[in-house]
Amino acid sequence: MTGLRDTKKAKVRQALYEAALTQFRTAGYEDASVAAICKAAGVAKGTFFNHFPTKAHVLAAWYEDAMQTAELQSSAGADRPLQERLLTMAENVISLARSEPVLWRAKHAYAPQSDDIQRTERAADLRVLDQATAWVKAAQNRQEIRSDIEAKALSALYIAAVTGVIRQWLSTGESFDLQAALKDRIRTLILLASV
Repeated sequence: MTGLRDTKKAKVRQALYEAALTQFRTAGYEDASVAAICKAAGVAKGTFFNHFPTKAHVLAAWYEDAMQTAELQSSAGADRPLQERLLTMAENVISLARSEPVLWRAKHAYAPQSDDIQRTERAADLRVLDQATAWVKAAQNRQEIRSDIEAKALSALYIAAVTGVIRQWLSTGESFDLQAALKDRIRTLILLASV
């Protein structure tokens, strides 16, 4: 009986999640109401709060799902040069920003006010840090970059460069070529670390 109850609960949560994302995309995050989300999901209004304490929790769940997909897409090709691997990961993230601009802007705008979004961002950054650090160490073993550079520190700089340029792009109304800016920053980072 417990298994059936859990399955039903998971289905309701998924329906609310999908309805909320649809509402965010069509009405905008600010104007999407919990009542409209619940109506679209076919549940009573109070049900939303049993699964998501706030709309920001839906954004955090979306960001977690999206980042895990971007990270998975970035993990192929173990022998590729470091610059190529780092650029691929960054491009997967910007592809996400471009494919879901409403959700991405809302996540960016509400992160300072939402502990849940901040927690999700930190968890994603830590996973990227671990992955990039492993790639940097492998590149050092191949003598592709200097061995006297601390791998984790270089990976942290990579994350700062990528998140910084994405925030700048969003803050300036997407006024410059994000992909070109990322390529330039990553290329510069690799040049500074090169043998």
